[in-house]
Formats: sequence, C-alpha cells, structure tokens
Amino acid sequence: MSQKPYSAFDSQHDFSEIDHIIIGSGIGGLTTANWLASAGQKVVVLEQHYTPGGFMHSFKRKKGFNWDVGVHYMGNMEKTESLRGFFDFLTEGKVEWESMGEVYDEVHIGDDVYQIKAGKEAFEKQMTAYFPEESEAIKRYLKLVETSNKWASAFLFEKTFKPILRYTIGPFIRSFFSRYSQRTTLEVLQSLTNNKRLIAVLCAQCGNYGLSPNVSSFSAHALVIGHFMQGGYYPKGGADQISLKAIEKLTKLQGRVYINAEVSEILVNKNKVTGVVVNGQTILCKSVISNVGVYNTFTRLLRSSPSPFSEVDFKEVKASTAHVCLYVGLDDSSENLKLPKHNLWCYEHEDIDTTFSNIDLKGAPSQFSYISFPSAKDPEWSSNNPGKATIQAITKGNFEWFEKYQNQPWMKRDEEYKKMKQQFEEEMLERLYQLFPQIKGHVVVTEVSTPLSTKHFSNYHHGEIYGLEHTPARFKLPFLRPETKIKGLRLTGQDTTIVGVAGAMLSGMLTAITILKFRVWKIFKEIRTANY
Repeated sequence: MSQKPYSAFDSQHDFSEIDHIIIGSGIGGLTTANWLASAGQKVVVLEQHYTPGGFMHSFKRKKGFNWDVGVHYMGNMEKTESLRGFFDFLTEGKVEWESMGEVYDEVHIGDDVYQIKAGKEAFEKQMTAYFPEESEAIKRYLKLVETSNKWASAFLFEKTFKPILRYTIGPFIRSFFSRYSQRTTLEVLQSLTNNKRLIAVLCAQCGNYGLSPNVSSFSAHALVIGHFMQGGYYPKGGADQISLKAIEKLTKLQGRVYINAEVSEILVNKNKVTGVVVNGQTILCKSVISNVGVYNTFTRLLRSSPSPFSEVDFKEVKASTAHVCLYVGLDDSSENLKLPKHNLWCYEHEDIDTTFSNIDLKGAPSQFSYISFPSAKDPEWSSNNPGKATIQAITKGNFEWFEKYQNQPWMKRDEEYKKMKQQFEEEMLERLYQLFPQIKGHVVVTEVSTPLSTKHFSNYHHGEIYGLEHTPARFKLPFLRPETKIKGLRLTGQDTTIVGVAGAMLSGMLTAITILKFRVWKIFKEIRTANY
C-alpha cells in the first residue's frame, strides 16, 4: 500500500519557518497552497476531518462500496479549455476526465422528459424542438448568459485589485455586472417569455447553486449554466482523485497537509495575525488563509479578537441550502442494470419556486429529486468494483427539520431522528424504483446523510453545502474578497467567488494572485506551456 501524502497533526512538528497556514483542505485551499508552493513559499494545510479534500473527498462503507460527497460532475473539462489547464496544473495532469456524453442532464417535470445536450448549438436546437414558438426567447437567453458571464469574469478578477484600482476601475466593472447580478433569474426569464414550462426547464438545474428562480441572482444562474454548456465530465477513479493528486504535488513542493487538525481560533494582535490555535496548541505565524467560509471565519475563528468586521451583517445574506441524500449500493453492474451516465432532475410540477419554498421531508423525494450515477460515469469503477454499482439520490433539505438533534453525537442520535431518516430512505427508494424498476431486488447497501452530517464534517453552521446563498444581495457584499482588513488574514473558497468546485478553485487562484502579485505570471506561463 502506498504511503498517504498527508498525515495526522502533531504539535511536535516544526512550524517555525512556515510562510502561510491554510485552514481547510477543500479545492480552494489546495489551489492556493499549490500556487504558493510553486512560487517557492512554505505552506501548511490544516484539515479538521480525518480525510482531506473537503467536498471532494469520498467515503467507504461495508461490502466495498464508496461514494463521492460533493463532485457529481464538472464542466469546461475539454482539453482546449483554460479551466482544464488549471486543473491539470493542480494535479500534474494525473486526473483524467470522462465525458458524460451528448446528454449530460435530463429534466423530468411530472411525466414529461427534457434532455439537456452538450454544446451551445445542440442545446439551442433541442430547446427549440421542445418549444418551437419560443426560438427567439431561447436565442436571447443564451446571449444573456454569455454576456453576464463576461462581466462576471471581470467582476471576479476585480477582487484581486489593490485599492487604487478598486476605487477607480472597480466601480465601472461592478456597475455593469450589477445589471445581471441584481436581477433574479425569474425576473430575467420573464422578460424573455411567458412560457412557464420553458422557464422551468431552463431553471431545472438550479440545484447546482441551491436556489429557486425567484430568489437566485441571474449571474449565479448564468455562471453555472455556462459552466456546463459544453457538457458534463467526471474524474476517472472518483472525485477524491482531484484532492489526492493535488496533495501529492503539494508534498513534492515541500508543502504539508495535516488531518485531524481542528483550528479553533485565529489569533490577532493589533489588527495583525499572530497565529492559530490547533487542537488546543498555539502555532505562531504571520499569514493565515481561511478556506472554511466567511461566516465561520468572521464569527467563530475570530470570536475572541477585536474584529474590524463590524460592518459584516449576515442578516443581509443567509446560508445556502442544505440537502438530504440517499447513498445506494447495488449488487450488479451499471451496465447490466442499464444505469445512465446522465443526471436526472425530477420535479413534481413546473412551479420550482413553490416546490423549494414548501418542500417538506415527508414526500420530498416525489416533489424534487436529483439523481446521479457515479459508477456509470466512471470508466474505472467496473474494474475496481466488479459486479457493483452506486446511486446518489438527493433532495433539498431544511436544517430546521433536524435542528433539535444537532447537539447529539454523530451516528448516535435519538430514535426519532433515525425514523426520519428511515422514512426518507423508503420514499426515495420508491422514487428510484418508479424511475428504474430494474434495480429492485439489487439494493444491498443504503445510507442517509442529513444537514447534520454536513455540519458535523464541514462545520457549516446550518449544514449548508454552497456557503452563502447566491442571491442578488450576495454580490454586493464588499467583504467577499481574498484580502481582509486584518493584516495577514486572507480568504479563499466558494464564498469569495461562486458555487462549486470550479468556483472554489478560481478563488484559490485569486487568493494566490493577491499574495504573489507579478510573480504569478511565471505560473501562468507554466500552465500555458505544460504538456501533461
């Protein structure tokens, strides 16, 4: 068995010559760490979980089954895409990507089925075939997505600007971006069409950012739609390959990753970072990069330090949605069971806003479900796990449903909580049997995760999976930037940019840019000329 490229935290290790401590080993933290280490800086990554990777990690259960927890598919992984180049740089090109095929998502509204095809032309052609009277609206929609994303790129890059540019060029960029970010998805789509079914189909993938059309920012919607426009991809060998290969590269660059390392406080004196408290031990340092979300950073890790963030009002923007997930293990192959590579987005009816607002745990699987087939997407699964297949079936989950059990120990909560999970499992399995009757009799392993599971492993206060919600208000918050008002404290992760693995990786790049400044061009040159 090969040695793991990370180890458990030990306070006896030497931290005296570290340039940066990064809290959290999700993709944002690992990206920042790799870019800094590539520039010769000494980096330590601290992860509170017993396995690294954040939402990129996988977990194993009995009978040899394993599931990803957060990466269900990725976009922009064609070899010509710059995002692919960034991922190849992060992993030394050791992660291969499998296309999900011509159809990567399928939308079910009641008994009606709509396929989402890869490629802008194919997407437009398919949507026009479904809604021939709406061809002009579909064209205008695609144009708006494209234009919004151009301004979003400028808006995100502006986050690296120093004050002189932030206060001169910045207002111009933010003003143009606000034309898209400050309107809801529903407002924009209703300006294009009155066809409620078309709006529902165009918004069906909204689970990828966790908000329904009447509350989500159109710019968030456009970024996610644009990300997948050329199709869906899945990392061969599973999502944890991304973090493992990134950590392997980091260790080659003399960076270190420690698990079981819970940071309870960022120490600040006279508005300067002086260290962190890890597992009760103080480590002195001058630079801390937090990858655990802005809410955790500002309210939990800085709790005993005089904070310059008095203007931060988290009432303006709430935590994003949580979810409930059923993990399923089957005793036959995806091929034999005819499981698809594409994902399913299933809605009871076309009013997605009402569904998301009124959803209740009882009956949730029939109201809304997202179904993914990781074993079918991964070409290496069958050789590594012969005669087995996996499914993940998710619905929107409200933290309040489970809140009263949050202080009970993981895996040892009350029977009432277990009954709630069992009810959800039975209903979701029934939904799966309706869609794929051939799997009945082949289910051998099941496990349910709730928002409490997410909170336990990620420390997100409400068990959310997407950080701060992607409303128009989010994109006006001035503190969602890599640099903070505390000298030596920076932020990385999806809160400073946009939801998802790609968004969090972009945040890691932006944070590294604010530190490396002009030295970052050597890394861009390396990415551009690399031949993995």
